[in-house]
Amino acid sequence: LFFAIILFVALVNTDAALAILIFSMLFSPEIILGQIPGRDIVVRLDDILLAIITFAWFAKTAINKGLGLFIRTRLNRAIVIYILVCLIATLKGAALGHVSFLKGLFFLLRYFEYFLLFILVANHIQNRKQIKFFLNVFFITCALVSLYGIMQIPRGVRVSAPFEGEVGEPNTLGGYLIFLFCIAIGIFLQNVPKRAKWALAGLAVLMFIPFLFTLSRASYLAIIFSYLTLIMLSKRKIILVGALATIIISVLVFRPDAVFSRVKYTFSGGQARMVKIGNTRLDSSSSARIISWQESFEDWKKNPILGRGISGYGFIDGQYIVNLVETGIIGLFAFLWLLWSIYKHSLSIHRKIHDELYKGLTLGFIAGFVGLTIHALTANTFIIIRIMEPFWFIAAIVMMLPEIEEEEEEGEEKKEKEEEIVGIESKIEVPEITEKEKKTETKPE
Repeated sequence: LFFAIILFVALVNTDAALAILIFSMLFSPEIILGQIPGRDIVVRLDDILLAIITFAWFAKTAINKGLGLFIRTRLNRAIVIYILVCLIATLKGAALGHVSFLKGLFFLLRYFEYFLLFILVANHIQNRKQIKFFLNVFFITCALVSLYGIMQIPRGVRVSAPFEGEVGEPNTLGGYLIFLFCIAIGIFLQNVPKRAKWALAGLAVLMFIPFLFTLSRASYLAIIFSYLTLIMLSKRKIILVGALATIIISVLVFRPDAVFSRVKYTFSGGQARMVKIGNTRLDSSSSARIISWQESFEDWKKNPILGRGISGYGFIDGQYIVNLVETGIIGLFAFLWLLWSIYKHSLSIHRKIHDELYKGLTLGFIAGFVGLTIHALTANTFIIIRIMEPFWFIAAIVMMLPEIEEEEEEGEEKKEKEEEIVGIESKIEVPEITEKEKKTETKPE
């Protein structure tokens, strides 16, 4: 019944259906269908919701020929090439016995799901009202997730998102909060209404508290690069530097022990198998990660061109190493080209558009994206559903901003011309006809 209702909503009001999807991105339970070494095969509520919304969209396009099925965007080529390389690598891996075909296909469908969401949103988004609506839904969802995280702090555990089991994935929450934090700050820095500024500032503070207590070192490193990107691209550098100074002073004054201990732990190794950088030994976790990278690199040499296929290798902490081992050097280059395309086009759009809201959104998106590329050094960021669904949803909005702004400007110009014509017509004086002239006109010949 629930899914039937969602289908009805998607057919009647796609905005409402997408809003439900945004909420479910973080508040969706997971159903484990199976396992491969280091990975669970899971289905989430938002997977089903996206399938229903996509089906509804296809149905609407079949009925209404005016709606496009696939829209051309600046990222289509890079996305298609990356998906094709992943598919070929997985088929090769299945043929050689490195990959279980069905499991490999399942993970490949998950990758495709992100890009399907991107195309769906790019097709649907048309105006400023929709953009503001979806951003508000993202921010409300993020506020609820942040409050959930803050409630975990007194328990002394690493903060994680809802429905992640007993252990949780603090790295995932850290990446999600970085991205939405940057979006909020990017818009805050523009000339938006004061009420919106206060709300965004409050949200940023609310997000930062649970972010610290994720104790995710990958996220700590990533937010540094995100913040530097904000400073570099924003005209309001003084505000950002002042806020940074305030944050540093606050952290030093309150000295959250868990945060300081986590950072110190990185450089507290002492066992024989610890990795050593200079005179400093890394902790067991960091050392194990680096050792696994070295072993993965050696295994990659056995299948250097197209790798072992998606899901054809055990769990590795690090997106770029995963791409290298699973899709080979060709897949890694295809992935890096996709990342470069995202950065290049979003930066070009940021410089091209003029609307304050749109400029703030692109600024935050670029900063958040830079942070995620750093986060991906030690996490599989670009295949984590709780990070990638929000990312590709907002990426679709960003890529469509030039067309949306152009249509808005054309609409305003048309409106101004119409008002100008009305003004000219109102100034033209129509001579009044006197009673004598009326009688003359009506007098029969």
